[in-house]
Amino acid sequence: MKASGILSLIDSFAPFSLALDWDNSGFQAGDPEKEVARAAVCLDPTPEAVDEAAGRGADVLVAHHPLIFKPLRQVTAGRPQTEALLRAVRAGLAVISAHTNWDAAGMAPALATALELAPKGFLEPVAADLLKIVVFVPVGSERDVSEALFDAGAGRIGAYTRCSFRAGGLGGFLPPRDSSPFIGEPEAYTETEELRLEAALPASLRDRCADAVRAAHPYEEPAFEFYRMEATGAYGFGLWGEWDPPREPLAWIAERLGTSALACAGHIPARVQRAALLPGSGASYIPQAKAAGCEILVTGDLTHHQALLARELDLGVVSAGHLETEAPGTERLMAELSARAPEVDFFLIRQRSPMPTWRAP
Repeated sequence: MKASGILSLIDSFAPFSLALDWDNSGFQAGDPEKEVARAAVCLDPTPEAVDEAAGRGADVLVAHHPLIFKPLRQVTAGRPQTEALLRAVRAGLAVISAHTNWDAAGMAPALATALELAPKGFLEPVAADLLKIVVFVPVGSERDVSEALFDAGAGRIGAYTRCSFRAGGLGGFLPPRDSSPFIGEPEAYTETEELRLEAALPASLRDRCADAVRAAHPYEEPAFEFYRMEATGAYGFGLWGEWDPPREPLAWIAERLGTSALACAGHIPARVQRAALLPGSGASYIPQAKAAGCEILVTGDLTHHQALLARELDLGVVSAGHLETEAPGTERLMAELSARAPEVDFFLIRQRSPMPTWRAP
């Protein structure tokens, strides 16, 4: 698989069309045509992470946070903003970022799993730029064509993969004189049993899926078409859910995330049933969490003015650390990639928070 193939894999389950306008998700550095045997996954593409990835033989580094976030005026050695980029280029390491597209597709559900919170809905549902492909295949060839589409990234709906629909019908066609039809004879009108095969896909994978159909379909001229979809509900920023039975939130969060550094604002009930989650910098969603009827919001970062807002709205906010709340999502990102590309050896680079907690002796 090439490095560009890793990018397409991410696009199949976390469409880059979900990324926010201010973000810079996607291919960050390196050669898209580079063959990939090993790949590293991390939260922050720091110089140390780049060195570890290269030292362990990775061809690609997939990072949640972008390597290049704002336009660079210069790329010189010794500058904190460009040192990791220079090291990646020197090592021949391709770097890909899956940032706010992964925030919308998997980061919050991963934290919900870690905290054993049953998701009920998103704080802000978003729609991906999706298409539906419809292919007409002769009976007996549907498996080859559907497998080719799945391999190309089609067939994902939310957390479900390899999703498709099939319906039978009668196809008719008249092959020209100089043709070599799979069914029938040249210049002889033919009717045959066919299946209508449908599958959803990110719009960015249109050409890839079209090529997959042409390669796997037995007909000389396969009939297929694309329709634009308006799909909501599968993606969103942050989520709310419930604990059954209710949990003692601070002890539970600290235990499940392996941290004792919790900053709190507003009123934290002794036991909580309904909670909102938005890993990383999610305290701007305090109003949405309150509107969803949540008792607390669990996030990574919390500012002074956000804490004041939480108090005014009578919503508890638990800040458990940016890295700590996004670590489960980074692990899930690696798991998603490993499941889709078993031929690539993915490994996780474990990182520590740059904000260690000091405790008085």
